[in-house]
Amino acid sequence: MIWQIVRKEIHHNLTTLRFALIIIILPVLFVANSLIYSFGYGYTAQVDTYNQQITQNRDHVADYANKGLAELALVGPGEIPKRPNRLTFCADGADKLIPRSVKMMNVGMLSRAGYGYEVYRWRPPWILEYPLDNKSGSAMQRIKIDWVFIGILMSFFAILFTFDAIAGERARGTLSLMMSNTVSRGQVLLGKYLGAFITLMVPLIVSILINLLVILFSGNIPFESSEGLRILGMVVLFALLVSIFIFLGLFFSSRVSNAITSLVWLLLTWVFLAFVFPSLLGTFVGNLNPIPSADEVVKQKHAQLEQLYGEYRPFNSPGGITPKLGKAASAKDPETTRLWADFLSREVETKTRLSDAHIDQQFQQVQLARDLTQISPIATFQYAMEGLANTGIVSYTNFVKQARRYRQMFIDFIKTEDRGDPESLHIYPVKEGLSQKPVDPDAVPVFEEQISYRSVLIQVMLLVLFNLLFFIIALVSFMKSDLK
Repeated sequence: MIWQIVRKEIHHNLTTLRFALIIIILPVLFVANSLIYSFGYGYTAQVDTYNQQITQNRDHVADYANKGLAELALVGPGEIPKRPNRLTFCADGADKLIPRSVKMMNVGMLSRAGYGYEVYRWRPPWILEYPLDNKSGSAMQRIKIDWVFIGILMSFFAILFTFDAIAGERARGTLSLMMSNTVSRGQVLLGKYLGAFITLMVPLIVSILINLLVILFSGNIPFESSEGLRILGMVVLFALLVSIFIFLGLFFSSRVSNAITSLVWLLLTWVFLAFVFPSLLGTFVGNLNPIPSADEVVKQKHAQLEQLYGEYRPFNSPGGITPKLGKAASAKDPETTRLWADFLSREVETKTRLSDAHIDQQFQQVQLARDLTQISPIATFQYAMEGLANTGIVSYTNFVKQARRYRQMFIDFIKTEDRGDPESLHIYPVKEGLSQKPVDPDAVPVFEEQISYRSVLIQVMLLVLFNLLFFIIALVSFMKSDLK
């Protein structure tokens, strides 16, 4: 009996104007997506730039490694680029507005001279910097026809196919006629759910295949086997989102007396979940915990460094005051070299602590907003899609965390190599306190970016819970509703 209801629902859906719209709109959107991201996004150019940056980085490491371990220790591993994302067309995540690299280098040179003190030039140790990209776009550029956008549209189509599923039959008198047969209300609800689900998912899957074929034949975005599994996971996310809004549509359709009222309530709920609720919560979180501006952080950094310089006085001190760092670091003077190491270590610690804290505050604010907005299944779907595509702010957050681990790995490598030189004072991070011997460039650790899917698992669980919740409320509502 269930499959008879399913066939009836599918046949009814195929004869409606809304089905005609979906089989026209979906292929057009997916083809537009493939053309925009294959030819307009510039993935090939991004890959070329990334490969050039990798080559430059390796040349940088090889150059300073051949000069000596001390030189490499102070200059750092260079600029670390972020790998371009093949699946940006699935979930854009505003990737063009997110920094594409971090910098682990410092080529600045400071000097001190005069007033009876010997001249000493030193290179401050490198630090991890997070460049800010001040990019902006027009309103048209901000409208992204990616799979996330199409998924939101699919949730809209789900309510169009279900707003009258029960209310419409109740108004026509066919619902009581159907229930007069040996069929339970649960079977009727399940049949209507499957009929709407199949009607929506078949055009969606066909359109996705068309999208992938266009991208494949364009040759601008190559695929690997791992991408295939991630795309399959995104299809599952589509199915979970569509399923949620089908249950939501069945709930409202069973609660109201006519289809028009059901449609009005569903449209209001959809607009609230898709746009109003995420925007309001994002604004609330931003005002709740404002983050200091970059200029304020720079002023704070300068103030703390001024205090540090006043304590150590590595420059010429006025009024005949003897500087604490009045002597140059030297391999023959371990005590002075250790004093310089204390000063430079505290300088690096100050810069690192403030820079890390500032970007961590931004990450925490974004994460708080994401956690709150995941009350909306549409927001949860978007975040899960970005997680599988490795795009958006979470992708950059993972990239920064991996860069920090690599920072410590590089420093540990320097210290380990230095301990192998018996002529070194083993005092980091002063040039005179480290080994001057060359180091094998191939032995230097290489940064490798890894994709993390930990957050995606949580979001998939949330979407499953949304399905269970909306199924229960739809079933309970239908069980208690009148047939006439």
